[in-house]
Amino acid sequence: MEPEEIKKNAEFLINNLSGMEIPGKVNIKVRYKNLVNFAKIYGITDPKYVGPEEEGIVACHAFANHFTVKALYKLLLGMKLVQDGKERPFLINPGKLLHAGQKYNWEGCVDVKPGDVLTITAKWGKVWLVEKNMILFAELLVTVKNQNDEMVCKPTVTAAVRPGGY
Repeated sequence: MEPEEIKKNAEFLINNLSGMEIPGKVNIKVRYKNLVNFAKIYGITDPKYVGPEEEGIVACHAFANHFTVKALYKLLLGMKLVQDGKERPFLINPGKLLHAGQKYNWEGCVDVKPGDVLTITAKWGKVWLVEKNMILFAELLVTVKNQNDEMVCKPTVTAAVRPGGY
């Protein structure tokens, strides 16, 4: 891709994405085994997170890593935009997508439990370009709710897309 086209695409995305809902949603069923295995990876031994299923364990906060990035990748792969009157994918080359960071907000959220079905949606936050290397960065403001429409997590994920990927 030529530098002029990369710059044009970056300007289009910066001017059009902020505040836009990402179409679609991803549903993830929470399984007891996944909760326990994920906690054990981090060396967690508290029975609240790794105890028997019948004792009502909950997910450790690190479990949000398990579903957040996976769900966003699915959402971004399916996203289409109209640029210059033509439909195009957000990611022209998905191999150029990088996970650049995330932070979590647990305020007002309930615990994730085995059997929960999580629904993940997102919208675009701030979008910017680092012109030196033409890497496009974007904040994704994520909402994760359970089957009872209760908030379980409010992550902010930062994605980076290398030149040629957008």
